[in-house]
Amino acid sequence: MKKILLVGGGLLSALGIVLLSLTLSLHHAQAAYTCTPTGFYRDGLNLTAALLNPSGTVSGDIDASGCNIGVYYGPGASGTVNGATIDNANYFGVVNNGANATIKDSVIHDIGEVPFNGDQHGVGIYFAFDSGATGTITGNQVTRYQKGGIVVNGPSDSAIVSDNIVSGLGPVAFIAQYGIQIGYGASASVMRNTVSGNSYTGTSTVSGGIVAVGGPCYGAGTAYTTGTQIDDNTVTNNDVGVFLTNLDDNCNAPTTATNIKVVGNTISDDGVTNDYGGFGYQAGVSDVGNNDKIINNTISGVGYTPVTSGAYLIGIDASTSFTNRPKVHANTTP
Repeated sequence: MKKILLVGGGLLSALGIVLLSLTLSLHHAQAAYTCTPTGFYRDGLNLTAALLNPSGTVSGDIDASGCNIGVYYGPGASGTVNGATIDNANYFGVVNNGANATIKDSVIHDIGEVPFNGDQHGVGIYFAFDSGATGTITGNQVTRYQKGGIVVNGPSDSAIVSDNIVSGLGPVAFIAQYGIQIGYGASASVMRNTVSGNSYTGTSTVSGGIVAVGGPCYGAGTAYTTGTQIDDNTVTNNDVGVFLTNLDDNCNAPTTATNIKVVGNTISDDGVTNDYGGFGYQAGVSDVGNNDKIINNTISGVGYTPVTSGAYLIGIDASTSFTNRPKVHANTTP
């Protein structure tokens, strides 16, 4: 069971994030900040932000109730979020749209609709698709997001994503969540993060803890995501712990080398909750790419322990029937 194309509710798309909701949801009756239009559009909406290109360091409590975004940095801006608590925006906690931003030692939570639903938005920290966004995302706690925790998307975006705690909602039927996504040609290193609770109980797709995704299968001209470093993370109770899915225009493994390294991670799942295809798919590491390296990872738990019937469970899914030239060495698997 391989080559899962993440579709519908399961993927933050190659055009950024496919957002389906056409209405706004106010989280509480009274906004703590004036919601200012940003010029950043989703669903035909000019999204508003509680803080727009703030100068200096953003800290303290940013209650973005009634706004679409907590903190927004636009093209050419620079800024730092340090020691802040950002909550109650329905689209994004922090957006870096072509800026240079540092987001560190902050708490970002309750980003999405009230109650949470299947609309494909609600992301804690978002480096906007191919906007030239650069920066560092480190030491944050990102929890209770509707769709994704941390997302860096597009060929001109780059980030260091390190030492964050990213916690999904646990098994849910209404949306497939992703903890950390590096997508569609973005450059990133993902190190020493703790990612948990991204689990989808529906039949159409799977959730992922750390995802590297790209290739023209996801949209004509869409870049592969190559060279991503995914090292020394702790990844717990996700349908797929580390999910590498670079697909060519025929939705097969590419001839182009993707060279992603998954090294020294601790990956576990203590339950079988996914029902993809009516039987379920869970893997510690799932790889479709070319010359990806999966080395010295420790994978455990009943969620990744193969069974003779029922759900397809596996520690490392890197069959050469579906991926090209995988390098799989010195791992511990169930």
